[in-house]
Amino acid sequence: MLLRLLLVCCLLLPVWGAAANLRLAVGLAKPPYVEIGGKTGMEVELAVATLQQAGHQVEVVQVPQARGLAMLQEGTVDAMITLIPGASEGIFYSQPLLYYRNRAIVLQNSGIVLHQLADLAHYHVASFQNARLLFGSDYTRAVMAAPSYSEHADQDILNRLLLNHRVEVVVGDELIFHAALTQQDRQGRRPPIASFALFGNTPRHVGFRSDQRRREFDTALLQLKAVGDYQRIVQHYRDKYQLPE
Repeated sequence: MLLRLLLVCCLLLPVWGAAANLRLAVGLAKPPYVEIGGKTGMEVELAVATLQQAGHQVEVVQVPQARGLAMLQEGTVDAMITLIPGASEGIFYSQPLLYYRNRAIVLQNSGIVLHQLADLAHYHVASFQNARLLFGSDYTRAVMAAPSYSEHADQDILNRLLLNHRVEVVVGDELIFHAALTQQDRQGRRPPIASFALFGNTPRHVGFRSDQRRREFDTALLQLKAVGDYQRIVQHYRDKYQLPE
């Protein structure tokens, strides 16, 4: 009986070893979600903690978003964060890991009030790269009718444009805006801002090459929330960057 048990354990060891190692692609730094180096950040830590809950040992690989998606398609990584369903065929998408809070952000003393997407047509606007693809035709029509519109890959550029009065409205995630180091004007002040929820919150998913790993991740994510670890990680980064509720 003991010999049989040992044989079963030996047979299981290679399977567990194969399942335990997982390479996770993360994008370039955009605090609070991904910090410099790629090992920390709210979104990174939530994903890693969930994968560890599922029994995986995680190796984080930080690469630009487009490169990470290509690596996922090639199979050189096993999973990738910050994806939306449909980003690529043949990928299995988890339940939402978290939600990005895209907002139209203005300086409070500008007096600007935004009620709908069409209102953007009256102002100088800047946003993140590929925002028109994400927000759709109504957004595109509005910003194309604006006095000026530009898209930038670097969040710090967006902050500087708004705080130094080069644009009147910045469209982007408000937590990224608050966490950015350049959230100061030329005098080093942090002027109050106002944000308008014209877009709603956008879910972000983890994409997997394996449907089994995707299902394991979804189960582990529920467990992480049930024991309070999910909320603890989120609160840690809220406190660290003094983020709005």
